[in-house]
Amino acid sequence: MPTAEAHIPTDRASRYLVQLCKHFANKGRHLTHRPRTTHTLPELRPDQIQVEWTDSDGTLRLPWGQCTLQAIPGTLRVRVEADDQENLERLQDLVNTHMARFSRRDPLRVEWEPSRPTRRGPAG
Repeated sequence: MPTAEAHIPTDRASRYLVQLCKHFANKGRHLTHRPRTTHTLPELRPDQIQVEWTDSDGTLRLPWGQCTLQAIPGTLRVRVEADDQENLERLQDLVNTHMARFSRRDPLRVEWEPSRPTRRGPAG
């Protein structure tokens, strides 16, 4: 499963996390934008979006992937995962677009890196 992470330096990590989650929870109207990829995906219905958050952690689940957010001092950590590269890029574009919009006054930089595989314990 393709994954990517961004560590966004900001003193307002919790504020951006809550703002993104509240926005995503707003019936999904904003999620109908088209990605920059060459393939399009069906538009989402509000009942296909699941969002949970606190001031320090958030999760956005869509039919084509998941976005996990974590506010830590000085950084907003964002991890996206999807079944394929096309959907991963769509999630990255979604985060990029909204972070640019929400941080207009003091623009934040989102730089994606492939996630490291999760280490699993020895098989027993």
